[in-house]
Amino acid sequence: MRFITYNATNFRKIEYLRYLPESVKKEIEIVAKVIPFKTNNYVVDYLIDWENYETDPIYILNFPNRHMLSPIQYARVEEAVNKKWSKVELYKVINAIRMELNPHPAQQMTNVPKLNGETLNGVQHKYRDIVLFFPTQGQSCHAHCTFCFRWPQFTKELDLQFSMREIDKVIDYIEINKDVNEILFTGGDPMIMSPETLTTYIDRIIERKPAHLQTIRFGTKSLSYWPFTFLPEFSKEAEDMLSLFRKITSNGLHLSFMAHFNHPVELDNHVVQEAILNIRHTGAEIRTQAPVLNHINNSSEIWAEMWKKQVNLGLIPYYMFIERETGPFEYFKVPLADIYRMYNKAIKLTGSLAKTVTAPVMSASKGKVQIMGIVENPLDGKDYFMLQYIRHRDFNQTYKPFFMSFNPSATWVDQLEEVSI
Repeated sequence: MRFITYNATNFRKIEYLRYLPESVKKEIEIVAKVIPFKTNNYVVDYLIDWENYETDPIYILNFPNRHMLSPIQYARVEEAVNKKWSKVELYKVINAIRMELNPHPAQQMTNVPKLNGETLNGVQHKYRDIVLFFPTQGQSCHAHCTFCFRWPQFTKELDLQFSMREIDKVIDYIEINKDVNEILFTGGDPMIMSPETLTTYIDRIIERKPAHLQTIRFGTKSLSYWPFTFLPEFSKEAEDMLSLFRKITSNGLHLSFMAHFNHPVELDNHVVQEAILNIRHTGAEIRTQAPVLNHINNSSEIWAEMWKKQVNLGLIPYYMFIERETGPFEYFKVPLADIYRMYNKAIKLTGSLAKTVTAPVMSASKGKVQIMGIVENPLDGKDYFMLQYIRHRDFNQTYKPFFMSFNPSATWVDQLEEVSI
C-alpha cells in the first residue's frame, strides 16, 4: 500500500469527505491552523467508520474539530481567515493561541541536560536511569493525534522543538552518567525514519556500547498509523527495519517497542496483527500505553477490551495515562476520580496477564504519579486520594504512598492539596 499523507492543505482530497458537511470541512481547516493536523490513507481506509464519523474514535483522534479550541480562540482564528489577514498577522494570532495552550507541560524544558557546558537540545534526562533522545529526522509522525502532548514538535513557526543529530554526544553523556541503562528514541516518532537513517544511530550505539546501557526503546504510534513499516511483502525497507531490530537484540541489548494504542479498533485488522507478529519474531518486546481521553476511550469496557486484545496478541499493557494539561486538554480531560473508578472496573474485567499495566498515571513536573485509590478516613468520614510517585526526579522519593484532598472535579494533581491523615 502506497503511503499517502493528508494535511491541512490537501485534506479535501480524501474520498470519504463526501460524508462531511462543508461547515465541518471549514472547521477542520480553521482549527488545523492551530493544532497540527496530519493523517494518511491507512488511517482513513482501515480505521474510520465514515458513516458514523461524528462519534468515531479514530476520526476524533485524527481530525480537529471546533470544540478543541475555546469559543473565543476559534472566533479569533475564524475572523483572521475570513477577513484574509496577511500571513504575518494570521500567524501572530495562531502563535498567541498556541502559547495559551501550555506547549511544554510538566516543566519539560527543565529536563534538558548539558555536556561539558553545552546544552543537549535533543535530549531529556528527568529520571536517573533513562535518557530520551529526539533524533532530528524523527520529529514527525505518520499521522497526528489531536490530543498529542508533544504537538509543539510539529509547529515550525514556533521555536519549541527538541531535536538533535549528534548521537555521539548522547553516548558521551550516557557514559558519564553511570546510572543510565536505557535510551528512549522518541519524538515525533522514530519509526518515521528510514531504516538506513535509524541504523546510523543504532550502529554507533552498538559500536561504542557503554557497559551500563542495557535497553533501547522506541516510542511509536506506527503500529496504529502505518503498520506496513513492518511488512516485508510491501517493501524492502520493512525487511531492513526488522533486520535492524534483530541486530539490536543479537548484540545483547534489550529492545522494547513502546506502542501507542488508543482504542481496540486499532488492533482489529490483519495488517496490524501481522506487523505485531513480525516485530515480536525479532526478539523485541512490545509494551502498550495510552491516555484516557473523553470522546475516544472514556469507558471501562473499552479499556478492558483493548487490554484483552493486546494480551492475546502477545503485547504487554504498560501504562494507562491521564491526559496532560496541554493543547486541547479541556476537550479531552476526564476527572481523576472518574478515571480511577474506570481503571478499577476495567482491570477487574481483564485476565491476570493484563495486570502488568500501571494506572492511572500522571506525568507531572516532579515525576509520574499514580493514583492508588480513593480511601475514606474513618476519623473524619471524608474521602482522600492515595497516590505514589512511581518515577520521581529524586529517585529516593519513589514508591512512598501519600494522601491528597479529594476533589471529584479535579483533572490534574496540582488541583489537589497534600494532607496528613
